[in-house]
Amino acid sequence: MPVRIAIVDDHSLIRTALSDLLGSDPEFSVVADAADGATALRAVDRTKPDVLLLDVALPDGNGLDLIAELTTRSPKTHVLVLSMHDEPEYAVEARERGALGLISKSAPLEELVKAIHAVAIGEPIPIACELTDREREVLQRIGDGASNEEIAAALGLQPKTIEAYTQRLMTKLGVGTRAGLVGHARQLPP
Repeated sequence: MPVRIAIVDDHSLIRTALSDLLGSDPEFSVVADAADGATALRAVDRTKPDVLLLDVALPDGNGLDLIAELTTRSPKTHVLVLSMHDEPEYAVEARERGALGLISKSAPLEELVKAIHAVAIGEPIPIACELTDREREVLQRIGDGASNEEIAAALGLQPKTIEAYTQRLMTKLGVGTRAGLVGHARQLPP
């Protein structure tokens, strides 16, 4: 059974292009499209899509503000946010509001297809962010519950250096707490 998709974007060209590209794939069925939030709500009520591709910028408000209402109206609909911005802060905010992920409008089609498949089964999309190998290592150890002192000892660094890595990770990943970093560490590939 194909994944049922609704597309919400204020640009007609983008809606049409996505609809044509995804509609030509037998794994997908585009069941609705909308140019604004109000139309999106009606479309979700009517079609109950599996995946809603939602633009951030809509003429009647911020698309992220719609997520809670959309998923309340159709709890089995999973939201994948589309954005011109691929900074991690946007992805974090989208996730915090109930979306399963964010994908840049400049992403390759294959990446969008993969993201739609993941979101359709309720899998969150990892937040795309370039981390250095050392940042990943520090993040993984934070996720394992190690203190800055323990991480410093294990990596042969000073605790102040680990504090600096921790702050840089918070900035890159758009979180303000160590607990937020733990959540991101759980999303790292093994």
